[in-house]
Formats: sequence, C-alpha cells, structure tokens
Amino acid sequence: MEAYQYECANAEIEELARVISDLFPEQTQFIERPDDNGVPQIVVHWVAMRFGSTARRMVLIVAIAPAALARYRATPMRLRGRSFAVLRAYVEATLGSLEEEYAAGKSVPREVTVELGDEFA
Repeated sequence: MEAYQYECANAEIEELARVISDLFPEQTQFIERPDDNGVPQIVVHWVAMRFGSTARRMVLIVAIAPAALARYRATPMRLRGRSFAVLRAYVEATLGSLEEEYAAGKSVPREVTVELGDEFA
C-alpha cells in the first residue's frame, strides 16, 4: 500500500500533489476538487500531531489562479521545475506559519488555503 492517497482525475494535478506529498505525514490524502468556477484545486487532508496534545484533522487547499494553471499546462514537462519549487516553497511556508502560530499559543485553523498566481507559472 502506498503511504499517500491520490484521488486526482488529472495527471497534472496529481503530479503537483506528489511534489508536496513528502511535506505531510503518511496516510495523507490528496484530492483534486474543482472550485466554484470549475478550476481544479488540490485539497490535502492530513492528521497533524504537532498542533496540540491530540491528533487534529487538517485541510490545506492549494488554489492556483486559472491563468497561471493554463501557463503551467502549456509548459513542457522538462521546464516545470520552477513551478514545482514555487508550489513547494509556498506550502512549506504555510506549514511553518501554522507551527509558529501554535508555538506562540495561538489557535491554529483547521483549514488553510495557499493561493498561487503569476509566481507559480
């Protein structure tokens, strides 16, 4: 059995999910889900152990602006590394911010969204 679960209809969206998967614990689910305008998003469901004394279900939504997603899809596979790096950096920074909030004694939201625009592609 694979450590992560991918429920993505589109291979390009699953590819993006795999870029960030190792930032999350095993058994994390990566689900492709359209937003209200039909643009695919990556919805990450995981159980966080580091935001309290008990396990917490968390959701991180990666929302990519339609124009940036279209540019990414038009980019040849061999040139997608920059987009991968940007995605990974934004998700890492978001997780780091959640850890900082928890360390500062603040309440950590159970759902957070990472929005990517022109910097992505």
